[in-house]
Amino acid sequence: MKPPDPASVRALTVRLEPEAASSLLSATPTGGCIRYWSPRSLSRATLGTAATLALPAGLADAAALDDVVAWLRAVPHDDRVERPGSGVSAHGALPFDPTGPGRLVVPSLCVAQDDGGQTWATAVVAAGDTLDEQCVRTLVARAAGATAGGAGGGGEGATGPGPAPGSGPTVVPHPTPAGHARAVAVAVAAVDRGVVQKVVLARRLDVHLPAPADVGDVLRRLRAQEPGCTVFAHPVAEGWFVGASPELLLRRHGARVWSHPLAGTVGLTGTTADEQVIDAFVNSKKERSEHELVVEEIAAALRPHCDRLTLPPVPSLVRLQSVAHLGTLIEGRLARPAGPAHALELLASLHPTPAVAGVPRDRALALISELEPGSRGHWAGPVGWVDARGDGEWMLGIRSATLSGDGAVLWAGGGIVSGSQPEQELEETTIKLVPVLEAVAPGTGGLLRPRTTAP
Repeated sequence: MKPPDPASVRALTVRLEPEAASSLLSATPTGGCIRYWSPRSLSRATLGTAATLALPAGLADAAALDDVVAWLRAVPHDDRVERPGSGVSAHGALPFDPTGPGRLVVPSLCVAQDDGGQTWATAVVAAGDTLDEQCVRTLVARAAGATAGGAGGGGEGATGPGPAPGSGPTVVPHPTPAGHARAVAVAVAAVDRGVVQKVVLARRLDVHLPAPADVGDVLRRLRAQEPGCTVFAHPVAEGWFVGASPELLLRRHGARVWSHPLAGTVGLTGTTADEQVIDAFVNSKKERSEHELVVEEIAAALRPHCDRLTLPPVPSLVRLQSVAHLGTLIEGRLARPAGPAHALELLASLHPTPAVAGVPRDRALALISELEPGSRGHWAGPVGWVDARGDGEWMLGIRSATLSGDGAVLWAGGGIVSGSQPEQELEETTIKLVPVLEAVAPGTGGLLRPRTTAP
């Protein structure tokens, strides 16, 4: 389906007082609404659809990506904020498969707030409709009123009740835990033969619920569990794609670009024993080597677009509630004769990174296709937005679930390198799955632990 002629619509962006947007940003998403809450960058809430921009070949079609940004730039708009993310923007949750079809949605109304409290709204209307600052404020007020009482803030009651006796969810793993351990052993053998240096192998849970999960409740629980992560909810063909991602795949603001890959994981217990575990983790040669593979590949992908790229000499510890990772913040300055690459072009050069695929990429993807239980769908795909300037921010869609009717699909994976142990890799996926499962269906995390295991 072709998008409308950009000349058939027009847009206006105006500043708002933070309180004018707070209820909308925290409301339960419904219909085609999108939620994107970030403690360190832009939080966004959208309503309605002004246009849908198709990507039939996903990120693999460079011309289609250019067309998206060209369409956004061609919309007549008055941006009175002039910040990254203001003005006309397109939002999406793209599949893991970089060649898989996807779409970006241009919302009719988008409210955004940055980490400094600056707040604004963009309305996109038909070219002949009345559009002034008061119109935008009225649209925001109406939308906030219509969605009042929703979710997203966390706090009291965020954990929610467990399932009623006899009516609880069921969880079906694919493959079985033993099957995943066997797949890891096959992957380790492939590493040892030199087929790949690293491959990220994931497993899936199919969750059957006694009633459809409430998207707002799931978001509240995700945000309460991991307040430092980016919490998102996107409508997808299957229902809702929701998650709390710790990993910045790409941010582009003007001529500056960032990526913050995470690779290497250790489970945390919330006890004093964690400090000793973390000390061993950050000094592990295996974990450092796996992390360096990821950083080197991402730097190599960004370097052709940059005249300056900065990488810290050693990774930092990124500590979450249930796990800790090694992370490296990569920062670059974009430069080329034709102008800086836009966010979608940069995204296409990065995804999928070795943090979710492997090294070398093509061989790792082939091994993933052979050993994993079907398509990953949106799991580990990019989630985010791009604007008419070419600025954008994209997170990895990990620590996530796809909600569909009275069911949910969860994935979690781990990086397999030389020396990886199947039972440890199985436990890593369990540690990652439990918080998401608890967010979808409180009280069910124990279903993944039929016996006592140590992190």
